[in-house]
Amino acid sequence: MAKSPIWTRTLSEVLGYTTQTVQKKSERTGNLYTTEVIPRLEVVAVGEPEEVEKEGVKHYRYSVYDMSKGLEYKVTCPNFVKIGGVKQVVLTGLTGGALSSGRGWYKADSVQVAKRK
Repeated sequence: MAKSPIWTRTLSEVLGYTTQTVQKKSERTGNLYTTEVIPRLEVVAVGEPEEVEKEGVKHYRYSVYDMSKGLEYKVTCPNFVKIGGVKQVVLTGLTGGALSSGRGWYKADSVQVAKRK
């Protein structure tokens, strides 16, 4: 039987970075799943993060700008970093997917202020 074409783009196609396939455990169900992640990504965070609570767990949503790709999006992370304007940050374990609106959702395992070179 023939396969139907799939129109969903991968994370690497959307953000333009090489990804790795990793196995993660769902916080909600505890099930294991396989997903694409960008292991480390430096972006600019703008403004203070927004506190978001899902199922009793606090997370923080950061507005980020990727200067090398000209992309702006929001990333949810479990840890809080004080931004106070504009700061270069490092996202680790960045993953994401498509929403029915045509936009995407993004989350990272952690965020930290980038070390100055």
